[in-house]
Formats: sequence, structure tokens, C-alpha cells
Amino acid sequence: MNQSSMEDLAFAREAPGLGAFDYVVIGAMFLISSGIGLYFHFSGGKQKTTQEFLLAGQNMSVFPVALSLMASGKSAITYLGVPADMYMYGTHFAFVNLGNSAGALVAGYLFIPVFFSTKSSTTYEYLERRFGKLLRRICSLSFSLQVILYTAVCLYAPALALSAVTSLSLWTSVITVGVVCTFYCTMGGMKAVLWTDVLQALLMYVGLIAIVVRGSLDVGGIHNVWTRAKEGGRLVVPGMELDLTSRYTFLNIFLYGFVTSLSAYGVGQMQVQRMLTVSSVKKARLALFSSIPVISIFHVVNVFVGLVVYANFYRCDPLTSGDNVISKSDQLLPYFSLVSLASFPGMPGLCICGMLSAALSTLSSLVNSLATVTVEDFMRPICKTSDGRNALAAKFITLFYGVLSLVLTYLVSSFGNVLQASTIVYGLVAGPTLGVFLLGVLTARANEKGAVIGLAASLLLTAWISFGSSSTNTGHSRLPVSTAGCPSHNFTTTTTVSPLTTLGPPVEDRLPEYVFPLFKISYMWFSPIGAMTTLIVGYLASYFFTKPSHLEGHLLNPIARKLFLKEEKSKKDILLPEIHSTSTGIQIKNEKERANGVPLLRVAET
Repeated sequence: MNQSSMEDLAFAREAPGLGAFDYVVIGAMFLISSGIGLYFHFSGGKQKTTQEFLLAGQNMSVFPVALSLMASGKSAITYLGVPADMYMYGTHFAFVNLGNSAGALVAGYLFIPVFFSTKSSTTYEYLERRFGKLLRRICSLSFSLQVILYTAVCLYAPALALSAVTSLSLWTSVITVGVVCTFYCTMGGMKAVLWTDVLQALLMYVGLIAIVVRGSLDVGGIHNVWTRAKEGGRLVVPGMELDLTSRYTFLNIFLYGFVTSLSAYGVGQMQVQRMLTVSSVKKARLALFSSIPVISIFHVVNVFVGLVVYANFYRCDPLTSGDNVISKSDQLLPYFSLVSLASFPGMPGLCICGMLSAALSTLSSLVNSLATVTVEDFMRPICKTSDGRNALAAKFITLFYGVLSLVLTYLVSSFGNVLQASTIVYGLVAGPTLGVFLLGVLTARANEKGAVIGLAASLLLTAWISFGSSSTNTGHSRLPVSTAGCPSHNFTTTTTVSPLTTLGPPVEDRLPEYVFPLFKISYMWFSPIGAMTTLIVGYLASYFFTKPSHLEGHLLNPIARKLFLKEEKSKKDILLPEIHSTSTGIQIKNEKERANGVPLLRVAET
């Protein structure tokens, strides 16, 4: 640590604005994204069928799907939030990669074969075949409402952070991202979404790597980054204790990563729809498993960016320096990128492109999946029109949702509490919905009434805990920061630390005198609690209140199918092939057709 005090003080100054080269880079990214949409509008099938527009003709290669799974799963909120979390709480969250990877692996074997065997266009179409129309409508509607709310968050949150530290105004960012995203989604359909995700994934990587390289050089190399992070208490490993109220323990982090990843890649419409754009289960698994290292590396780089930012602000925390350069933790990354890369024309713009790309990829995924669910789960079952008209309707629906996201962003900007509420709503539905799908693919006894009861109970419980925890503002310990090297030498607003002395106790957020015990639970437990509640209540309700019914084997996971079909065989159930009447007489489907996923009729022996 032989850096001069002037190098440490440099980061307390106001960030420079974007230059001409930066705007050229940002503009080029928007133009290329729009051009991809135009290209796929006039090439190939020209988006004239719903399969082409919504599922890319189911002939995509593995490469773009794998990168799209990464890009769409990492929103701008994640892009800005993970480095900020490292800065404030240390490296606890880095271990979420273990749970994420395990969840994705399980999803590839647990759910993906079922969606392909049932030839579902949406994940909720499977629910109708497994349970009934009511549950499909409930889950489709809840998904639509939560995603509609979340589109505004994906637009507003990063734009607000960028506007605070750059010369980009809030509404310039919001409107540009919203209009460009709506344009290429409407014109090019799913193919445009996938290939723009490839571009945006590369830009996200390039932006982060540029910050790591330049930020490390600013403090004398990676060794000094590591040393400062260690002295600042940022290099931490989560404890193995069983504490549901602690923000970070190993069990909390692993379960959170496992359940959210299993939900996203197993039953989440956004990600499953991407895997359905390839032609087989084998390719879908390959795309998913190929995305795991890409996502893991991206997350690790994000974590290291947080450590680099901390190393540069080691002696002068911009959040508490008294200079009012930034006011929120999610502004740390854009502020640092502008200051650190100011001497390289175009590089700050490239980093901003990475942040905007994260917003674009997630927003396009949300809009595209919303259009798919609207057409397949609501419009097609009611309106018996031609496929060409459905494809045209899907384009107008995509345009509508793009415009709606802009309108909702304006409302979010007027009512700040909506931002927090919409984030909570988006998160709390994931666990209960995952529980419904687990009931479907793993149990033969579960039925629609039981699943609906389990889902309702789980939603009520998780909503109560989520909003209760939010309303009490339960805080968690933040690691201390230093303002010893700031020009203003403002030591009154925070715990200050000399780089050469031992750190004091962490900074504690203010807590209410009494908090209801459930409201103290870490947010990482919300989804696991929701999934388990649906499973337990749904299965018991199915067992006690309704009679078991026979089930087509292809609606179960292959492993569960073998288990339950073996049990039924022991009960002397007879499996009969489907019988079709043709012009040449009666045709019975052969063993080869049955092996390829042809549904079987099952009747009990009398």
C-alpha cells in the first residue's frame, strides 16, 4: 500500500460528466440492438407465426440461448447491487454461486424433460394439463401482475442511479431503454431478444472487466486490492450456524441461491421459454449447463468489482464523506467507473453500456414472456383464431407492454414506496409458485384443489412475512468505513478507521424496540418458506379433501414416473395404449411411439 494520499483523495471529488466518445459508444449500442430487431423482422420466417415470434421457431443453437440465460437473469439491479453489497457487507454473498449452480443442475433434470414431453408453450400450460384450468389461470395472472410491476423497477432503479452521477438525465435513460427494447422485441420477436442478449452479455462482461483492471492499477495491483479488503474486514466467510434472523449464514445463502435458481431455470417463464427455443431436451440441458459457468464467472467478477471499489475508497467513503457526491450504495459503481476511467475516452461510456445492457436484457425478457403468457394462456384458449392472427396480436401485445412499462415507471417515480413494494411482490411469488410445480412433477396424488389451497396458504404467509419485515425496517450490521483521508475530514457521520489500525465493531442499523419474531427472518428465507408451505399444505389438502385420480405418466418427472408407475403396477393397474379410428380401421400406437412421450390412458382393473 504505497499509494499517496492524493490518489486516495481523488475519489472524493465530483465525477466528471460523459464525453462525446461516451455518447457515441452508448448510441452505437442502442442502434445495433435496434438493427438486430429489424434484421430478424425481414429474415427467416419474418415473425409470421406464434412459434417463430414467441419461440424463435424452436431451432436456435445452444450458444445464444446459454448467453441469453445469463444476460436475462442478471438485471441492472443485480449489476449495481452485488458490488454495493460487497462494499457494505463483505464477501458473504459470493457463496450464493454454490446454491445457484446446484439449483440450475437440478432444474435441468427435474423440470425441463416434462415441458418438452408435454410440448408446452408456457410453463403454465403444463399446470392445466397436470391440474386444471383454474390453477393455470391463477398462476398466469399472478405472474403477469408481478412482471408488469417489475418492468417499472427494471427501468427506474438503474436510471435513477445513473442520473445521480452522470450527465444522463433520469428520463433520457428510461425513455431510450424503454423505446429501444420495445422496438426490437416487437419487430424481431424471440430471435431478436436472444441475439441482443448475446451482445448485451458481452458488454456487461467488458464493462466489469474494465473496472477491475483500471481500479486495480489505481491502487497498485490486485495484491493491494486484496490487502485492503482484508484489513477492511471485507473478506468474510459465512458462518455455519442455524440462524434464520442473520442476514448471511452459509445455510441461508445456499438455500436462497438453490431455491431462486431452481425457480428461475425450472419453472420461471422467462428462462424456460429460452430453453424451449431449441429442438430437444438434450440441447436445452446443454444450454442451461453451459450457462452455469458463464453466470458463476460473471458473479465472481461482480464480487471482485465490489472489492476493487472498496480498495479505492478505502480512506474516503463517498457515502459518508460529507461531500454529497453520492447518496445511495447503488450509485457506487457508476460513480467509480466515471472517476476511474475518465482519462480514457469512450471507456466510461462502455461501462455505462454494460449497466444499460443489463436493464435492456431483463426488460426485453420480461416483455417477451408477458406477451407469450398473454397469447398462450389467456387469448388462445378463448379466441379461436388463425395462428397468423395470433402472431400479429402478439406483436401488438408486445408493443402494449413496452408502452405500459414506461407509464408505470412514471408512476413509480411519483410514489417511491411502490418501488419497494413491487420488488417484494416479484420475489414473494417465486417460492409459492415453485411449490406448485414441485407438487405437479414429483407427486401423483396432488390435485388441483389441494394445489390451489397450498398456493393460497403460501402466498398469504410469505406476503405477511415480507411486508411485515419491510414495514418494521429491520436492519442488519454494516461493516465500518473510513473518512480519514477525505478533504473535509468529516469524522462525525460514521465510524472511522485508520488503514493501519484494527477495525472497530460493525455499524448497527437502528432497530425498533420490539419486532415480531417472524419479521426478523432474513429475506433469504422467504422463497424457501413459500415453496415448502405450498408443498406441505398442498399435498395434505389433496390427501384429506379430495380423491386421488389417475394420471398420465408424461406429466411427472421421469424418475417420479418410474416410481409411481411401478407402484400402480403392483396394484394391478392396466396401462393401455391410445386407440385411434382411421380410414383403414383401428390403429394402436406402438411401443416406439409410447417411448417418444405419447400419453397413455390408464384405467383401474375391475
